[in-house]
Amino acid sequence: MTRVTSAAIAAPAEVSPVASQPVAGVGTTLSVRQIRRMSAQRLLVTLTSLALMQWPSLPNAAQDTDSAASVDAEAIHQLRIATRRLRALIDVFSPWLKPRWHRRLKGELRWLGQSMGPTRDADVLVSTTLPALRGDHPDIDWPAVDAHVARLRGDARALAAEALTGERLQALHAVLLQAFGIGADGWGEVRAAKALRRLSRTPGKRPRALAKHAHNVLRAQYVALFPDCRQLAMLGTEELHALRVKIKTARYSAELLTPWLRKAVRTPYEDILRAAQGLLGQVNDAVVAQRICEHMPLSAEQRDALIGRLDSVIVNTTSRAAHVLGRLPSAHSLERAMRKH
Repeated sequence: MTRVTSAAIAAPAEVSPVASQPVAGVGTTLSVRQIRRMSAQRLLVTLTSLALMQWPSLPNAAQDTDSAASVDAEAIHQLRIATRRLRALIDVFSPWLKPRWHRRLKGELRWLGQSMGPTRDADVLVSTTLPALRGDHPDIDWPAVDAHVARLRGDARALAAEALTGERLQALHAVLLQAFGIGADGWGEVRAAKALRRLSRTPGKRPRALAKHAHNVLRAQYVALFPDCRQLAMLGTEELHALRVKIKTARYSAELLTPWLRKAVRTPYEDILRAAQGLLGQVNDAVVAQRICEHMPLSAEQRDALIGRLDSVIVNTTSRAAHVLGRLPSAHSLERAMRKH
């Protein structure tokens, strides 16, 4: 149940969604140097195009009465990745977006992420949390637990399928295409993008303006991790969840802003954030499992045994997350690693 360890910090980093991506309309790839020379608007449109290419094809409830049953787990997974990247993009590049469009896109993407949350929680419960508990407590009435969780999982998947096959999601996809000027070929065009602000109202068109903005974002999100990182053991579960959200934001922003961080600091920084996010994710999974256990058709003694075991997981995993976060680079190291342009 604590499958992510501090050794994950030394694991190879995932490929950044920014580096080595195809150039719109060209068969070559973007190097980090090329990305640093791009304007913020062009980079935003290009990266949004790439994120939307991962948008899965979903059935339409208006045309297929069995559409809810035909939404598979892989489609939900792809959509969660696309949603995560799009939310990070509109947050990082918000100064180049019209406020009205920024609010609209952020609200709709938040709705989409929340509509898939219960399904993800139920899947983790079935595939990871319960198998570990089953090994520690074989005397629990597991057939009753399995039946209860199967109903919860079915309800969660039905709600997700209803959202993912409805008109609101189709409208969101159409709005995203319009917002970033994305045509039939899948690539966006800055001049056709409806969501972009006039240049006179942005930090600027030149790459140096984007570099300065990148530095400000990286600094602000690094600082936001403190002081919670220093007093992790004293935080409640809600505060731990809030810290995990901050870590996720810092990690996704660092991945988007890869070209403006030197590799010597960027790689360990992203790896530490990834490992801490995984550990705090396990804490959140245990908290969710505790809430579900409270309503399971078990005796009070059996429920208390499961909840107590999950308490131990929360304490131990939080301690490991604190150890991982203790390896964050200093503010001075991060500052020196930022490229000036």
